[in-house]
Amino acid sequence: MPAHFGVREVVEAYSRISGHVHRTPVFTSHSLNVLAGTQLYMKAENLQKTGAFKARGACNAVFLEKEKNPNSPGVVTHSSGNHGQAVAYAAKCAGLACSVVVPRGTPKVKCDAIKEYGAELVYCEATPASRQAVCAEIEARTGRAVIHPFDNYDVMAGQGTIALELLEEVPDLDAILVPISGGGMTSGIAVAAKALQPKCKVYPVEPFGKQLQKCLESKQRLWPNPPKFIDSVADAIRTQQLVVEAAPGAAVYAAVKLMKEFDPTAQKVGVILCGGNVDLECLPWVTYKKSY
Repeated sequence: MPAHFGVREVVEAYSRISGHVHRTPVFTSHSLNVLAGTQLYMKAENLQKTGAFKARGACNAVFLEKEKNPNSPGVVTHSSGNHGQAVAYAAKCAGLACSVVVPRGTPKVKCDAIKEYGAELVYCEATPASRQAVCAEIEARTGRAVIHPFDNYDVMAGQGTIALELLEEVPDLDAILVPISGGGMTSGIAVAAKALQPKCKVYPVEPFGKQLQKCLESKQRLWPNPPKFIDSVADAIRTQQLVVEAAPGAAVYAAVKLMKEFDPTAQKVGVILCGGNVDLECLPWVTYKKSY
C-alpha cells in the first residue's frame, strides 16, 4: 500500500477507470428540498456499472493488479454482494480469474450477477470472520490477490472519484452524506472533498447499532471482537432502493429529517445513492402480496 494516500491517487484512479464506469447523473427534487429545508443533490450511483458505486474501487484495484503483475493468477474477495459483483466485473474487463466469497443469504440478484460475470461464487457462514477465513484459504491455495472491500487504498481511491464528479458539477457543496459500511467510500470521498472544497463536510450515515459515532467520540473500539453483523435491512451497511437499496435510503432520510439538526448552516448537500441492486422478489409489498 502507498505511504501516502491523497487526491493525486484519486485523480489517477479516475483516469484509469473512466472507460469502464459511468459518470453518473446528479438528481434534484423540489419536494425533498422543501422537506429538508435545504438543496439536495443526489449522486445516482445506483445507475453505476454493476448497480453500485463499488465498480469504481474494484476497477481501480483490479486494473492496478493487472498492471503490476501481468501474469497474475487472478483476484479474490469477500463481499455482501455489491463489491463481489464489482470485482467480478473488473476481473472480466482485465481478463483475470476471480473468486468471490459471499455469506449465505446474500440476495439472489447479486449472486446471479457475480456468476454471470464469470467469477467463481463461494458461500460462507454469515459472519465477518467466516468471510475473511474462506477468502484467506482461497488466497493461499490459488495465489490470487485479495481485493478487500474497503481496507485497501486502491479501492478507496476509486471510490473517491464519486466526489470528483459531484464537486465538478456542484463545486460549492457544504456537505456530503455518505452511507457507511467499512468506510472505503467515505474515506475516498473525504480525501477528494478536502482537497477540492475544504469547507465541505463529509458525514457518514450509519445504521442504528453500528456505534461509529460513539467510537469516534470515545476514540476507542466499542464493538465486539470478532465483529458481528448488526440487525439491519440494509445488507450493504450491516457491517457497519428509481429503485435504491436501503443503505442510500438511510442517507436520504438523514438529509431530509436530520440535516438541519446537526448542521443547520448547510445550504447545499450532496447525497450518495450508493446502490440499486435490490432483489425485486423480496420487496416488502411483493412478499405481502404473495402471502395474501
